This record gives sequence, structure tokens and C-alpha cells, in this order.
Amino acid sequence: MPLRVADAFILRTYPLKESDKIVSFFTREWGKRRGVARGARRPKSKFGACLEPLTQVRIQYFEREGKDLSTIDHCETVASMMPVLASSAGSLLHSVAVSLMVEVADRMLPDHEVNDATFRLLRAVTQATRSAAGEAVWLPLSYYLYWMVRLGGFLPNLSLSPPAGALADAFARQPLPALAEFGPAPAAGAPGRELRHALYAALTAHLEAPLRTWSMLEELSQSSER
Repeated sequence: MPLRVADAFILRTYPLKESDKIVSFFTREWGKRRGVARGARRPKSKFGACLEPLTQVRIQYFEREGKDLSTIDHCETVASMMPVLASSAGSLLHSVAVSLMVEVADRMLPDHEVNDATFRLLRAVTQATRSAAGEAVWLPLSYYLYWMVRLGGFLPNLSLSPPAGALADAFARQPLPALAEFGPAPAAGAPGRELRHALYAALTAHLEAPLRTWSMLEELSQSSER
């Protein structure tokens, strides 16, 4: 059983037996993997909060030949969403944005396929989400959806209004930190909502199923326009 050490993002966890968890995680070096974290559900688990969704970690795990599940030996937090989600700066929008990002990544990324561009995208958008306050979260979330569709190779010829088209063009041409000059308004308002609808249509066509977190996100988007 070779020991592997990797930079990774935690995607999902599932309960296993009385005290364990199955963890879906996306590594920079070896793509998406699944492993068992023994004792992770115990109150004083050695894993602590490092298995929360979209936590960036340094993970050690043993690959088991002929087995789908590895054994997670150690996990160290590099950057976590928990402080902002638990703080007064956090919001329901932050929580839903994280849930949607996780759902899209977990369903789109094939097992064991290395994808450095998506890893760098996750790092950029999680960093921006942690520092975003209130409706500023719409910007990294919309940017993430645009690039997940584009990197997936199924970005359609978008038929958008001029404001929504300008937003999509900015996403295509500029890195996320450079978009701060846009401010949160376009992504939070009607242009951002129009673009997200077009991207959602492309995602659901590709996945052949709706996103479970989309309906809650849509409610929040409508509220932001009132």
C-alpha cells in the first residue's frame, strides 16, 4: 500500500459504520479520490474540522491495490471555509455557494483524472469567497460556474444581453482578483443572474440531471434583486 501525500480540496463526506467517514477529495497530483477516515465521526477525532467541504488540505493516504477506497492516514488544514461561515460576515449565501461549488465539482470531475486548471480555479474561488462579504459572494460563484463549464469543454454559444455578455467576456479575459474593479453589483444583479441561468442550462444538459442546490440559490438571487 503506497503512501501518497497530496494537496487537495475536500468535497463530500458520508458516514460509515459508527465512527468512520468516506471522504471524496480532489487532489492536485492524482485527481479525485475516495478514502476512509477512521474515527472521523468521534468527538475528539484527529481529523478535527479538516474534512469540512471545500477545506484546502495537505492529505496523506494509502492506496490499496484493487480497491476503490484508500485509507486516509493524516489531514492538515491549509485553508478553511469554517471561520467565515461561522462569523458574522458569513451568510446563508456563503453556505449555499459552498454547497453548489462542491456539488458541481463532485459531479463533474472524473475519478483519478488530473486537472490542474480546476484545482487552481478552486483555490482562487475559495480564497475570494472567504474574503467576500454579503452579496460580493456572487462574483466568485459566477466566475466558478463559468469556468467549470468552459474547462469541461461544453460552453455553448451564449446568447446574452449586452450587460450579461460583458460580464461573461470579463470572466473569459481576466483572472478573478482583477475583477474586483467590477464590484459585486453586476454579478449580484440581473446580468449575473442571466449568465448563471445560461451556465446552469449547460451544466444540467451535460450532467443530464438538475443540481440539488440550485433552487435555494435561485431564491437568494431573486431576493438580491428586490
